[in-house]
Amino acid sequence: MTTQSSTESEQATQVQPGQPDFSIPSVDMLAKQGARLGLGEEYTVDVRDTTPFLPKVAFVTITLASIAGAIFTGRNFGLDFGLQIVRWLILWTMALSLGFSAWRTIYLHARERGLDEVEISALEAASVKHARPITRFLAVLATVSTLAITTIPYLDSGERIALMSAMGLTAVLLWVGVAQRWTAGLILVGSIIQAVLWGAFDAVGTTAVTVRALHFVAFGLWLGGALWNLTVAIPSGRDHPVIDSVVGLARQLQRFRWVVRFALPTVIITGLIQTDVYRQMPSSWWTSLPGVLIPVKVLLIIALIVIFITCPLYRQCSPVKGVCKVDDLVDSSGN
Repeated sequence: MTTQSSTESEQATQVQPGQPDFSIPSVDMLAKQGARLGLGEEYTVDVRDTTPFLPKVAFVTITLASIAGAIFTGRNFGLDFGLQIVRWLILWTMALSLGFSAWRTIYLHARERGLDEVEISALEAASVKHARPITRFLAVLATVSTLAITTIPYLDSGERIALMSAMGLTAVLLWVGVAQRWTAGLILVGSIIQAVLWGAFDAVGTTAVTVRALHFVAFGLWLGGALWNLTVAIPSGRDHPVIDSVVGLARQLQRFRWVVRFALPTVIITGLIQTDVYRQMPSSWWTSLPGVLIPVKVLLIIALIVIFITCPLYRQCSPVKGVCKVDDLVDSSGN
């Protein structure tokens, strides 16, 4: 168990109408709570030595759900198992890049209202450091995926060129890295363009294309965000177990949760719309391949809902005390 104390006197800025604060208090507000509880202004931030189990389970579960969906649609396109996995790898890479870059672009702020700028800058620097090897891993995947697009037989030459251009640009930007917010923003845009293109090439009709593209984007925001939380946010919190960093990380996590609150129902609704055409199939179809993959994916999504609810309840979002719930820092029980 690692601990570090921090004394704070930063004056919090009042929330203006329409300015979201995601219900995460400022350092000054925490100081007032601590004084009210008789804790003074000295806080101890506890850090568990082990990474919480549920974020790992969530990432694996989302990945398994993506595999089930990719195999189902791949079979419908007449792909053999090897090409189904290749297509899944391409889509998985797109989704990881999308959500990962979204966290860097949208959730991670260079400045946080009411928090010490030096500490938040240090937290951002730590996040960039931990993101670097993951970004390189994604760059390798994106490079391989760019070439792998040529193996998907149902795409015509124009569609392959469009997808390879979007994925290739994403790969180049991933090699550059996400130290600068603008590169992460371009990766995010490139990944969204890929999602739209895949929707356009996989479906027929404006409604079907829109539904499929939304499904890809929502899934990516969830999957890539889970990757950032597990590989970047958690180790960055360990590097800086001080009050400002804890509150900053809590705000990042809360922003991600707000996005998931929209992404989760979007994944479910768009998934149901896409499978509606199969509802007249006999029961034997639903208990054998490929039909059984639909209930399997549904069960995995239900498991993700349970994990999403359970994580904050059992403080499994982060090993750093206060990230799941900032009020834990001023818990009079000391737990």
